[in-house]
Amino acid sequence: MEKWKIENNVFDSDEKNEKLMIVIKDIVEEFDRLIPTGPPLGFKRLELINDEVVGPTFYWPRGQDFYKIALNISDVNYNQVAFQFSQGLCRIYCDPRMRSWFIQLVSHLCGLYALDFLAHKWDENPPNDDLKEYWYNFDSYKSNLLGAAFSKVDIVKYQVANEWVQYQVNKLRRKDKINRGKLLIIAYELLPMFKEHPESWQILPFVGKCSVPPPPEDPKEVVIDRDTEPDFNKLMDQIPDEMKEFAKKFYDKIGAGEYI
Repeated sequence: MEKWKIENNVFDSDEKNEKLMIVIKDIVEEFDRLIPTGPPLGFKRLELINDEVVGPTFYWPRGQDFYKIALNISDVNYNQVAFQFSQGLCRIYCDPRMRSWFIQLVSHLCGLYALDFLAHKWDENPPNDDLKEYWYNFDSYKSNLLGAAFSKVDIVKYQVANEWVQYQVNKLRRKDKINRGKLLIIAYELLPMFKEHPESWQILPFVGKCSVPPPPEDPKEVVIDRDTEPDFNKLMDQIPDEMKEFAKKFYDKIGAGEYI
């Protein structure tokens, strides 16, 4: 946590902002554990605000020396904060200058992981007496998100078609319109793999770097055209050797092996 200087301006109330920091602190520390190398643009001041119009969103850095994440919440709902904040933090760890369907997919993965992580952590060690029973809300919120997503797809076809994930990823590669609900389902299917291989999260800082077009080498240089495509061949080449076994399984799952 000491690596980050977090400026919390989500609510006008200091009391609410202090409560909010309970879940923010847990997520930041978990990201630091999973990805010890840190984000590709380094640790900077991180400003949190609430934007009920365009949030949740990430404000990309136009040469500033800080990151800015906007939540979209009406009260201190820890489950909602966890999902939205972890997605924004994921953008920072991938490279906030880049934007792609793949980064959105990884962000959904981080959001679901955060809900599972906090449900387990707060069940075993709640942050205070008032939150002893709150852990279940993380599970419930995750179920509601997935329930809404699954309700909009052909469930029967999904259950019998092992190729569903690969089919959806192939549509994304063909620049099909991004459907957040389907991205969430793909992320749900990939999540067990990431949990089984804790080193997998260290792929995040390579995601933005291995984009087409790639980000500028100078971390202080911004880009005008942020829309990119993932370069899976370059990603495989650049990740450390100890991650390649996981990457092959991941590529097989999403059907990316045919592109390298």
